[in-house]
Amino acid sequence: MSSNEWQELSGGLRKLITPWPGGHVNFRILVSAVAGVAMSATVAAAQVCQGDLSFRGGSTHVVGALGVSNNAKSFGGGATFGHSQGWYGGGSVGMLSYDNVNGNSIVVGGGLGYSMPLQARSKWQVCPGGTLSLGFGPTVNVGGASMHTSSQTASMGASFGTSLPLSKKVNLLPFGSVALGYTRASVKLNGNSNSASDTYLLLGAGAGFQLTPSLVLRPALSLAAGADLIDDTVFSFGVTFALPR
Repeated sequence: MSSNEWQELSGGLRKLITPWPGGHVNFRILVSAVAGVAMSATVAAAQVCQGDLSFRGGSTHVVGALGVSNNAKSFGGGATFGHSQGWYGGGSVGMLSYDNVNGNSIVVGGGLGYSMPLQARSKWQVCPGGTLSLGFGPTVNVGGASMHTSSQTASMGASFGTSLPLSKKVNLLPFGSVALGYTRASVKLNGNSNSASDTYLLLGAGAGFQLTPSLVLRPALSLAAGADLIDDTVFSFGVTFALPR
């Protein structure tokens, strides 16, 4: 989930939406918060290439995740499905809360990818794919009027990962990712609307800890490079459980 818009919402979003003379809005900050949001959406992760369970252990996985940045926090859940090699996909829904702002965003997202070995007989896996997320809110009081915000974020890239045994029962699943991200954010206030957009490079890294054949704990770090963002770095923690067949 991601986007670049904000400045007069004192603190988090209140620094994001400063009205300009003539009723214009400074989107440079408003879009930043939303972009950070999209980066924290790890609930669509799947496969070893993303530090997660392979679909060999179960056709459907349920996922929960928490994301933290300087100005926002997010949590959500979702489900993924697919094959150990080949197509896989998933969907998620989450909520975003902002520091010093009385309002939340609902984010709905989905992703599609293709899993394959890096080369013949390689233990490394590569997964090209894309994601799309839609953000609704927050609604913020500005000068006695309600300002409604929304965002759309898309990304396209690839991730790489492998499985390394730490003990007889625990495996380490290190991974890295790179993607091109695009975010468009919109605001509506007193019947007027405006929008702004940004394109940036998303870099990610982390490692899953597979404690059982059906359970993975997954800390990760995401960075938006080349973007005019406030929250360009997000730490996330995810939990994945494979449902029995």
